[in-house]
Amino acid sequence: MKKTLLLLLTVVMTSIFVSCSDDEFTPPNYVTFEGFVNPNIGVEVDGSATREVTVYTANVTSNDRTFDVMVGDATTLASTAYTVPSTVTVPGGTNEATFEVQVSDVDLGLVGKTLVLRLDPTVDGLYTGDPYVLNVGRVCEGTDFTVDLVFDGYASETTWTLSDADGNILIEVDGYSDGAATATRSLCPGEGTFTFTITDSFGDGLTYPAEGSVTLSYGGEEFAVIPGDFGSEESVNFTIGPDGATVVGGDTDGGDTDGGDTDGGDTDGGDTDGGDTDGGDTDGGDTDGGDTDGGDTDGGDTDGGDA
Repeated sequence: MKKTLLLLLTVVMTSIFVSCSDDEFTPPNYVTFEGFVNPNIGVEVDGSATREVTVYTANVTSNDRTFDVMVGDATTLASTAYTVPSTVTVPGGTNEATFEVQVSDVDLGLVGKTLVLRLDPTVDGLYTGDPYVLNVGRVCEGTDFTVDLVFDGYASETTWTLSDADGNILIEVDGYSDGAATATRSLCPGEGTFTFTITDSFGDGLTYPAEGSVTLSYGGEEFAVIPGDFGSEESVNFTIGPDGATVVGGDTDGGDTDGGDTDGGDTDGGDTDGGDTDGGDTDGGDTDGGDTDGGDTDGGDTDGGDA
């Protein structure tokens, strides 16, 4: 009998506890932007684009609820380049709502700009989530310059820049994380003459523990490849014109930066095959071709330049 009463008391107390817990729980007055969204939005050159943004509340009420939408101080996008509604209304009986943001190509430049949205956190009793950040950049399919990197295992050592014909750095990219296998970045630089430079802070290029490389493309067509064994730094000079991208000097493998060699085998531009080892003096000074060491003493070769 005692066991039965004890069991009954336990059941009653449990029921009371559960009932009280249900009655006492009230969802917080909380509103936030959607999470896990692509922060990048592309805009065609001289065009515009639209992004739908969703907000969620933690509770559901029978009445409509309106929240103020603010543009954050961290925004770098020009005020004439975006259209954002001042409020968003969550209908009664639901916990979500959407609104549209429009962005345009106004002073985006090569790197792009940022638009930061916030829900007004100053309302009494209202808790708000993290800001909503949009990275706005130009897209130019068919005329885009693309950098594809294959890392060696130590991506944090890698930095690259793109400069114009006057040597002004248009963009500098670093901050890669060790362990990253690849990275890609596309830009819309327009026509002109440019220099791409990659540096490795350790000085071993993209060679350890794996062999990496850098591929430069324009409009989807590769025009230069830099092998991983570039040491501390390597540069490629190129022009972009109506017919595409062309490496200045004709070096397409990134192995030479002075334009004098098409296969990377010579650094002074004086030899087109990278290695004259047969005594074939090219200046005409040796008429018998028989001098293989440059030490011709019969006067036929006056500069010893045959290697």
